[in-house]
Amino acid sequence: MNNLEELLTRVHNPEVRPLIRDGHRAYASGIPRAAIVLTWTAVCADLIAKARVLAEDGEPEAQALAKEVERAQGLAADTDGNRRGTAIPIMLKVERTILDTALKLELIDSSQHVQLARLQEDRHQSAHPSLRPLGELYEPSAEYARAHLLAALDAVLIHPPSQGRKVRESFAAHVADSGFLLNAGHLTNTYFDRVRPAARSAVVDFAAKHAVLQIEEPTVALPADVLADRLADCLRCFADRDVTVVEQAMAKQMGKLAVAEPGVQLSALARLGDLPAFWRSVPESLRGLFEDRVVQIGTKDRTLVGSLTANEIKVLGLVTYDDIRKTLPGLEVAFAKLHFRTKVDVIRLRPDPYYASYLPEIIGQVGSYDSGNSVMRNAVAPCAPFLDTKSLAVVLRAWWDNNQCWGRRVNDALEEVYQATAHLGADRDTVWKPFVEELGQYPDLYEDVLRRFGWTGPVQTISGQE
Repeated sequence: MNNLEELLTRVHNPEVRPLIRDGHRAYASGIPRAAIVLTWTAVCADLIAKARVLAEDGEPEAQALAKEVERAQGLAADTDGNRRGTAIPIMLKVERTILDTALKLELIDSSQHVQLARLQEDRHQSAHPSLRPLGELYEPSAEYARAHLLAALDAVLIHPPSQGRKVRESFAAHVADSGFLLNAGHLTNTYFDRVRPAARSAVVDFAAKHAVLQIEEPTVALPADVLADRLADCLRCFADRDVTVVEQAMAKQMGKLAVAEPGVQLSALARLGDLPAFWRSVPESLRGLFEDRVVQIGTKDRTLVGSLTANEIKVLGLVTYDDIRKTLPGLEVAFAKLHFRTKVDVIRLRPDPYYASYLPEIIGQVGSYDSGNSVMRNAVAPCAPFLDTKSLAVVLRAWWDNNQCWGRRVNDALEEVYQATAHLGADRDTVWKPFVEELGQYPDLYEDVLRRFGWTGPVQTISGQE
């Protein structure tokens, strides 16, 4: 349950805060009728203020309401008493229709309309005792007054004057902007935390639809795949706030994904496969299809090396996740059977401790200086921070034993890997020394390595330098 006192601190309009605080004080003082009347007054004041903001943005429904309010205010200031009296019926009409107008403006949804209509009715019962049959006084309970306070705050008072449609349009424009930068704090605060639940759902549904199905958006001047990638990143941020909302939004798209083109299905897996919410929304039948796709990718690489697309390589990169390996057991088999150059392409995308055990085998398969340089730069160096002393020794042995890894700019690669193993502390030099000592037969290389490593004198005289 929402904390009433915490919600009071989040009231958006500073001019409305005194009204709702008075309502809360009446509730806390045991005067529920007064609390209900003041709560409805706060809701009316807030919705009128929001309508004025939207009127300035050119919203026709809001402009009509704002015009009526301004007419009533003008009459209320008239010096003629008769004319002043005509302001009241105008405001009563505004009050009668304000919830319907708010619904049209998307300031509230249909469920909130029902809740606030109850508040409106109870306000009338509280303010006009004569409405009760046989002259009975309306006696709402304190719990009833509290429920109205919570409904008013949660549905209206804590939110800025934003419409679901306009929030979604603003979100789409933000993501499609040429200067788009993903800042999780800004994104979630603007389009998730501080918008109404209906607007939030509209934003997340929009993101899920395009991230999963990679379809063209007529209002956005971006290629479908670029837009989908950006929106997938947004979904990750939203999932950190409320994973259930993201799961529900993606689940709505699974029926369409199941009958989409194979390329779209593969793109969705590549783009969203590392998101747990994605897997919780994927039906079992689609998981089986993804497994078949993975097996197909592995077979394709064995048949024609270097033929994998960027999305196929991304899919194979999911092998580093324990849960995904259980869901798609073919991943591990497919990765293990890849050509070593394709393995390097996969590792380069997102280095991970999982790949450490594959490095010696990959190094051993190098057959040219160019391949050796690529393996060291794109696989060994990025994974070096994940090596322990034992695995580092095995990697270095494989490296030293394959002369095709000692081609162009090998000293740069040696230095890069050495620096990347600094996490081993003093044990780093203990592992490296025997291998560097083997370079003694190549004086130029040996001296350059000592200099790059910051070692002075022969290897035998060096003791654990950091």
